[in-house]
Amino acid sequence: MGFVCNHLHLRSEDPDNAAKFYVDNFGASIAETRPLSTTVSHRLELNGQPLLTVSGRADGEDPVAGSTEPRYGLDHFGFETDDIQAAFSQFKSTGANIICDPWTMPSGSQVMFVEAPDKVSLEIIQRPS
Repeated sequence: MGFVCNHLHLRSEDPDNAAKFYVDNFGASIAETRPLSTTVSHRLELNGQPLLTVSGRADGEDPVAGSTEPRYGLDHFGFETDDIQAAFSQFKSTGANIICDPWTMPSGSQVMFVEAPDKVSLEIIQRPS
């Protein structure tokens, strides 16, 4: 028996805006938009590979609010870049909330944190060359 990751699913107050965030800031593409119960679901890809699914609140659901505070369970997810300063400028130009400006870890990796829609924390990392 084997497993592969099928998807990450984000629930959003505004799924269209959330999908646009990943398109505008990461170059993701919306591979499919379809109805899901009483809401919409966007399936996003990055470089031709599955990235995540974003959907809204369906009738009868009452999702709890997200948080960018450290927490148990899913704390954040990360994206690697080859130019963190360009990524930092890109996020600033789109008005994204920068949680933590780029800084260098003892390992030599540079990291920053950005807030995506619905209080999702994203780590952006550039490994040393």
